[in-house]
Parts: sequence; structure tokens; C-alpha cells
Amino acid sequence: MAPETGGQPSAPILVRMTRAALFTFVGVVWCVRSLQSFADPQYEDPVSASDWLAVLSLSAALFALALALPLLAQMIGGRPVFRVSLVPAVGAALAGLGNLLEDALQIGFAGLFYGVGAGLTGVGLIALTVAIAVFGRGRRRLLAAVPAATLIGWSLFESGGGALILVAWLAAAAMALDRPARTAAQTAPGSP
Repeated sequence: MAPETGGQPSAPILVRMTRAALFTFVGVVWCVRSLQSFADPQYEDPVSASDWLAVLSLSAALFALALALPLLAQMIGGRPVFRVSLVPAVGAALAGLGNLLEDALQIGFAGLFYGVGAGLTGVGLIALTVAIAVFGRGRRRLLAAVPAATLIGWSLFESGGGALILVAWLAAAAMALDRPARTAAQTAPGSP
């Protein structure tokens, strides 16, 4: 593998495309679910298809976020960033499971899972933003805006905050597809 300018190995194209597809999915599903809030779905006691879409899409958004955060951290590089990313990832998975159990299966105590998971995700997103800003190199440091925008967008979820999440994750997807710049040693012609 060819090294990037930051010393991190370059990911193969299939890995970059898969990562970009997941990042795009995260942004789209959060945005769709957020905008669906304007239709006032009854997600606590779903009856109609729109209500069920609200329940299932929020859980899908949380599960996708749980998968995407560690991949985002891998783009930054370094163990500290990756380890910090596991905190909001576990929180998002727990919140997604709690949402699914509470709203879809009507298991009341599962709301506790959602609450704990959401809190863990929020605190973890703040920590991940700081970790990326501190340990990120070059323009990869700009990816600190992704967890920050995700937290802000989730806080403004019922007011269309998912659009902010969409923009942030689309930027991350574009950066995931970006081919690293070649170093001078890689582009130098072979010796005669």
C-alpha cells in the first residue's frame, strides 16, 4: 500500500467506497427521519406505515451511526481516536436497540436502554470531536466537524436537524473517497 502524506496507509478503493456508502446512508437516513418529524408520526404507539417508518428509521439511523463512527475514526488514524469512537458507537447501538424494543415491541422498560444509550452517545460524540481535533493530522482534522454536527443535528432533530447531519456525513463520504496525495518519493522516476 502506498503511504499517505500523514503516514497512514492508503485504503484500497473498495474499502473507501464501502466507507463512503455507509457514511452517505448515515446522513440520508438521519435526514429523512428528521424531516419526517414534520408529519408528526406516532412513534410511541405506531399504527400507520408512516409511524412504523419513524420507529424503524430512527433505529436504523442509530445502528448505522454505531457502525460508521469507528470507520470514521480509522480514517483519522491512531488508537486514541478509535478507542474514543467506540464509546458513542456502543451508545448509539444501545439507543437503537432501546428504541426498537420500546416503540416497536412495546416493551416499556427498554426506554431506559434508549436513554442510557443516547446519553452515552452524546458524551461520546463530544469526546470524539475533541479527540479528532487533537489527534487528527492535516485536513483530516476537519472531520471533527462530523461528530459535532451529528450531536447538534440530533439535538435539533425535531426541527430538521437531520439536514445538518446529512451535510456533515456527505462531507465525510467525500473525504473517504478522496485519494491521498502521492509523496515525492512515490512520483520520482526510477534511477537509470
